[in-house]
Amino acid sequence: MNLFSKIVIASLAIITFSCDNENDTKTTSKPATTAAITTAISKKFLFDATKAETAGNADWILDADTSPQRFPTPIQSNVTASTPESFWRGGLSAWGIALAKLGHTVETLPSGTAITYGGTGAQDLKKYDVFVVDEPNIRFTAAEKTAILKFVQNGGGLFMISDHTVSDRNNDGWDSPKIWNDLMSTNTVKANPFGVTITLNNFSETSSNRLSVITNPILNGSQGTVTQLKYSAGASMSISTVANATAQGLIWRGTSSQGSSNIMCATATFGTGRIVAIGDSSPADDGTGSSGDILYPGWTELPSHAALHINASLWLAKL
Repeated sequence: MNLFSKIVIASLAIITFSCDNENDTKTTSKPATTAAITTAISKKFLFDATKAETAGNADWILDADTSPQRFPTPIQSNVTASTPESFWRGGLSAWGIALAKLGHTVETLPSGTAITYGGTGAQDLKKYDVFVVDEPNIRFTAAEKTAILKFVQNGGGLFMISDHTVSDRNNDGWDSPKIWNDLMSTNTVKANPFGVTITLNNFSETSSNRLSVITNPILNGSQGTVTQLKYSAGASMSISTVANATAQGLIWRGTSSQGSSNIMCATATFGTGRIVAIGDSSPADDGTGSSGDILYPGWTELPSHAALHINASLWLAKL
């Protein structure tokens, strides 16, 4: 065995030992990791910008350049442990910077680019581990629905973020709850593949009504313990374990029983892939973006918000 192989094996052993101990002992909240980490496994995260994610006051992109481009600028290789989220100017820049600090790669799927899977395009979904779609405002085409579902079914991770009902920012007759429900109910792959349905409602609430299982890797992950989730005008969800036996609620409205409705964050697996769904875009919003947009600093409002999104991202990437 050569020296390089010995170093890689030793590094993996250290990482595995560290992660196992963190899962066993974590009991308190902490902010998402800020130190740059050299990881043996780097994952690729693709953030969608093809579905009017910048319509109206929305800014659900990594970097609000003149037109969202594939690679945020300045270049990601310049991100260090001390890099602020303002290094990029999108409403999701804090999320992207946090992933970059953990050694992962983030990209944007620019407007006008097709969502494909199994094709030859430079940004075909097969080249990524996780696809993040934050509040889509344009309906997915039939081909795009197939691509997204096949991506998940064959091992990919999908982060689904909705907003409240009647939140059609580009006035095309489709808001994000309807768009997500349409993806899951009207496709050629499987009806209700994730067992999740977005409720057409609108409420604001801070909830501490979370699943108590301490081994859940999203609620009790390497980036902190999630104790709360705040909606600032969002929609709840319901799950059907008949449609998908793995569908699970993680956080419910504060006065609700931990059942199949009134869910604020849910997960499921489909094929060999995974999905996470949240019904409000505010918790991921870091408050920065294009000038003139009215944004909301949800990312830093509660320590749990960063922990929830990064833990979920790592779970989707199978880390």
